[in-house]
Parts: sequence; structure tokens; C-alpha cells
Amino acid sequence: MKKILAILVITAGLAACNNSADADKSQKDSLDSVANAHKDNIDSTTKASKSVMDSTAKQLKQEVDSTTKMKKQAIDKQDSGKKQ
Repeated sequence: MKKILAILVITAGLAACNNSADADKSQKDSLDSVANAHKDNIDSTTKASKSVMDSTAKQLKQEVDSTTKMKKQAIDKQDSGKKQ
């Protein structure tokens, strides 16, 4: 009877240790999942910000080109007025 009791105690101890290892693994997996979610969030935010910055830069470049073109046309009109 003592042998059976000893086997049950050892088996229960091993099962308890095994469950503890599973809990640690589960916590590590959970941490990895959270970290990956944060990384994905950072990537998507960065892409969205880059998109906004690119469109703003494009708009500003177009405004500079438009202003430059208008100034050149004004200079051309002044030159043509002086020649006549």
C-alpha cells in the first residue's frame, strides 16, 4: 500500500511540475503574441504616417511648381511689354 501511495505522490508531483512548465510556456507565448501585436501596430501607424507625409510633400511640391510657373509667366509678360 505504501508503494502505491508513493507512486501516486510521485506521479502527482510530476504532473504538477509539468503543468507549471506549460503555464510558463503559455505565458511566454502570450507575451510573444502581445509583442507581435504591438509591432504590427507600430508598422501600420508608420505606414499611415508615411502616406500622409508623402501626400503632403507632393502637394507642397505642386504648389512650389505652380508658384514658380506663375512668376516665370509674370516675368515673360514684363519682358514682352518692354519689347513693344
